[in-house]
Amino acid sequence: MKILYLITKSNWGGAQRNVFDLGKAMKEKSHEVAVALGGDGVLRKRLEDAGIYTHPIQSIGRDISIGEDAGSLKEIFSVIRHRKPDVLHVHSAKAAGLGALAGRMLGVKNIVYTVHGWAFNESRPFHQRIAIIFFSWLTILLSHKVIVLSKYEYDQALRFPYAKNKVFLIPLGIQAPTFISVDGAKQSISKILGMSLADFNKKTVIAIVAELHPNKGLSYLIEALSNVIPQYPNALCVIIGDGQERSNLTDQIKERNLEDHVRIIGYLENAAEYLKAFSVLVLPSIKEGLPYVLFEAGYASLPVLSTTVGGIPEIIEDMKSGILVQPKNSRELAHALSFMIEQPIERRKYGAALRERVLREFSFEKMVSETENLYHIQNE
Repeated sequence: MKILYLITKSNWGGAQRNVFDLGKAMKEKSHEVAVALGGDGVLRKRLEDAGIYTHPIQSIGRDISIGEDAGSLKEIFSVIRHRKPDVLHVHSAKAAGLGALAGRMLGVKNIVYTVHGWAFNESRPFHQRIAIIFFSWLTILLSHKVIVLSKYEYDQALRFPYAKNKVFLIPLGIQAPTFISVDGAKQSISKILGMSLADFNKKTVIAIVAELHPNKGLSYLIEALSNVIPQYPNALCVIIGDGQERSNLTDQIKERNLEDHVRIIGYLENAAEYLKAFSVLVLPSIKEGLPYVLFEAGYASLPVLSTTVGGIPEIIEDMKSGILVQPKNSRELAHALSFMIEQPIERRKYGAALRERVLREFSFEKMVSETENLYHIQNE
């Protein structure tokens, strides 16, 4: 088959990783794969290193802009005409809407839309949420098949009229990451932080691996840490990632005098490799789909503290394979962090249970196989 993937941004987040993993897997199955994407980021480089054709769409962006969106639609038309795909697989809200529209107008026989977290779950003004709900429904109608990654999103999708027969639940899966040894990972992270390994080893190190975006809820974590650090001065929080919130978060860290205890180290290539350096992973998101970093933490047997949003409770069982707290609740976060710091034996139990759950229930091979089966199903 000729498969064309389309995604809004070319940075390296969950949706981008899903496109990369699927594109690479389908290429290995001898399908002809191409990816159209916004910008010239990490995703494009990795795809090209894997021998996958890419077509950058420079005008596409996450926010609505009539002028830029019209230009993006024109570029999408052009690449679909050029590639003539049997399957157009669209990812992320903006690219999905424009791509599904262009695909329908050009007669593509199989348009598949993967939802990476419904945008209407974000904290937005009421009128914006209504508009997003409408355009989400319109994208479903324009698509032939819709893939959701968690049961939470699946149940939400079924509320849309005329969606029932289009929606398929295909949970994410990842191939086992390659990890640096515990000592090697600690040496690398301590060097980045400018600390001695001896000092690093004295710390209970809390890690966050995320794009620095408002949806990740990092400001609530910093507020929680301002209450935790005075009680546990050996706690250290390392934030791995970059994004639009970096300046705001840096200011918040300074205002709360946490510079010695909360460090933003920016984007780190292959960040998952270093997970064994840490004591606990925290994901304080206020909106999520099914985050990859939780699977990576599972493979690393790293205990997780996260929020009860999106599909996260489908991976983390509270007080069994991690701890779950309510989103936007700094007090709950602080209490759970204190527990994690105080209870190293319980942490290890959570990490082991998470690893077992990820290996048992989230198979990469199953994800690829079920997606490929959707590509083969003919539409009526």
